[in-house]
Amino acid sequence: MLSGLDPDQLAAVTAPAGIVVVRAGAGSGKTTVLTRRIAWRAQQGTAEAERTLAITFTKQAATEMRTRLAKFDLGGRPTIGTFHAVGLRLLAQRADDTRRAKPLVANNRGAIVSSVLDGGTKGASVPAVLNAIDWAHAHMATPHTVASMLVNVRGVLPQGMTSDMFARVLGDYEALKKRRGVVDVNDFLTTTISEARRDARFLESIRFQFRHLCVDEAQDMNLLQYEFMRLIAGDNPDLFLVGDPNQAIFGFNGADRTLFDTLPNLNGTATVFSLPSNYRCTPQVVATAVGALERGHQQANAVSRRNDGAEVSLHACTDEHDELLVVEREVRRIQQRCGTWNSVAVLARVNAICDDIAQHLESRGIPVRSTRLGPEWSRAMSTATSLTGRDELSTWSSDILDTGEYSQTDPEFGVATLVRTFLDNNRAGSVDGRAFGNWAATNNDASNAVAQGVEVLSFHAAKGREWYGVVVAGAEVGLLPHRGATSAEQRGEEARLAYVAFTRAADDLSITWTSTRNRRKSGPSPLLPSVNPQPRPQNGPPREELRRFSHRSVVSPRLTALKDWRYRRARLARIDDNGILTDTQLTKLSEMVDPSFAQVEEITGKLFARRYGEQLVELLSNAETSRID
Repeated sequence: MLSGLDPDQLAAVTAPAGIVVVRAGAGSGKTTVLTRRIAWRAQQGTAEAERTLAITFTKQAATEMRTRLAKFDLGGRPTIGTFHAVGLRLLAQRADDTRRAKPLVANNRGAIVSSVLDGGTKGASVPAVLNAIDWAHAHMATPHTVASMLVNVRGVLPQGMTSDMFARVLGDYEALKKRRGVVDVNDFLTTTISEARRDARFLESIRFQFRHLCVDEAQDMNLLQYEFMRLIAGDNPDLFLVGDPNQAIFGFNGADRTLFDTLPNLNGTATVFSLPSNYRCTPQVVATAVGALERGHQQANAVSRRNDGAEVSLHACTDEHDELLVVEREVRRIQQRCGTWNSVAVLARVNAICDDIAQHLESRGIPVRSTRLGPEWSRAMSTATSLTGRDELSTWSSDILDTGEYSQTDPEFGVATLVRTFLDNNRAGSVDGRAFGNWAATNNDASNAVAQGVEVLSFHAAKGREWYGVVVAGAEVGLLPHRGATSAEQRGEEARLAYVAFTRAADDLSITWTSTRNRRKSGPSPLLPSVNPQPRPQNGPPREELRRFSHRSVVSPRLTALKDWRYRRARLARIDDNGILTDTQLTKLSEMVDPSFAQVEEITGKLFARRYGEQLVELLSNAETSRID
């Protein structure tokens, strides 16, 4: 449970019970710390696994945590789910306790909105109205208070709608839901809170069930989620909260990063830990990302624990057409360096640029993961094929199929169904993710599941992901910061968005911008380092340092040998390279000081090490780690 933790991580995992706030930077191992904390306390007897609740912001994060915790004998199973999933569970419990019908979830919120729009609101955009309704719930606004709350808020009201008009629409929407006997996702939390405040016995049952509370990505909480958390925590909280204020990028959805700053004062004295070490990105990538924060007047506290890597490359383009060619060139370069399209991504601030880039790359013969089943399917398949045994496959598929968080239309549900079918058809013998990937490719017409391809995503969609190399396109005036960011807080969020985008790259980061876009003058983003720095003195040590850092290229024979070995194994198994070992695992293996079977086992898992551990130790020992200038 404590193996491989650095001193900061160890202190956070083993901290005494109470309010513990962990400020975890990008690549600092926050999921590891969160899961090890749950396992450690259960093993030490200071927390009951069955009474532990871990709240996440995505279903994928919840599934990842369950998979990791399944490796430990906790004497019980924690409850892990999103805010909405936990709220719905409690509403269902409330219905059972009061002998009422279980809540019926509205499947088409847009139809309800359309039914209440009339007169002056008839022409309003239904999606825009739904976004405004979500904003109102996130800020705990009611039809009676929302108009006054919107007086000084821009960008929330649908076009052509006044605050008073929206207040009437909100009231009619809530009333129609009640008449139809349905709830929407916002009600999962608002109704639970109101019911618990009205009935002390219901509140007591919630706090009895969930004595130990953990929250992941706590910087993304909105006011409603914050109140839900406080409701569960009670007056004597046992809280473990992990977040990174520098990755707070969802203010437009109602998230309030200032809430994270108030956590240490939540009903008592908190212990605050900082995890500044970035184990994902090279020093060059971290320096560029931290520089973007500082230029955006945001506080930065991050340091790379990786060896030096390639310099971040900055590319000035004449216009958007020239930029497409530069992006294509950089994508090809990164792919040649890492050996697989799946380890390359292109990120842009707005979806329109993403669409243009994806279309261009495909027209030039570069595979883009936009196949019939989509990138989500490929991502789920990559996760499944990386699992190292029957138990992990079974746990992962059960967490998706049996928890009720995923619908049958989710790509993860489809992959998990394939995993369960595979396990049913192979009840005897040793199986793992690679065997599943080979079976899926040859027996289930799952060519999309193992498809190679570059991913093209917006900055927001890329949060929580990582690749070997990333091309950030459109890093220019008007886009980064976005021209719509007019307030200091909005511009600060743009800087944090740049930080998130840059730190998706583990080893290779390339950034492009245009001088003109759509015939409008642009230029490099002010969040980028100076494109034309002043000449440095050419005498003495500074000149040597400039030459050393400007022209050095880093070659890791270990990493190259590992990638060659992985490529051969993947071709034999007919699966994606990441189905053998992930890029993160390869990096950890390549950086071992004195390779040993035990270290390989810690990184890859017991079953994988049993098969290939000795091969990897020999390979790493024979490959010299050197830097070539």
